[in-house]
Amino acid sequence: MKRTLLVITLIVCSLFTLTAARYDRADGFGIGLSAGYPVAGLALKYGMGNSRFVSTVGYNYTNHFAVEAGVQYDLSHSNSYRSPLYLNIGITGTANFNPEFTFFSINVPFGLSYYFRDAPIELFVKLAPGMRISSHNTVDPDFGGAFGILFYIN
Repeated sequence: MKRTLLVITLIVCSLFTLTAARYDRADGFGIGLSAGYPVAGLALKYGMGNSRFVSTVGYNYTNHFAVEAGVQYDLSHSNSYRSPLYLNIGITGTANFNPEFTFFSINVPFGLSYYFRDAPIELFVKLAPGMRISSHNTVDPDFGGAFGILFYIN
């Protein structure tokens, strides 16, 4: 057990040293956790310059399977405390599944992403107004939000 813990610790530390360059913004594939509404769970992001594909796979607030996917664009940035802080906007679609399909929502998330300069890590927060289309063919306003952390594997 101690040997396994030591091996895992060494692997994680080597990932930080292999990827610990000076980052303005991490590109590549990011994996982490997201907590919020409409989906909380495993967060995935693939970045290329100012554009990113975003996704969250997990559970909604009623403990049923949910998937969120979309795109995000970095509008502007500032160097807060010598590390980059980016303002971003995007469009996402979310599907929630109970034993049957419950609803689909289309949201326009506005967010902030903070990238650590010495490690490929992103902290993010977003607010997402939108429209929810239920399985009963009703359209209602929807408002979501989330915060999370991502580790980038370049």
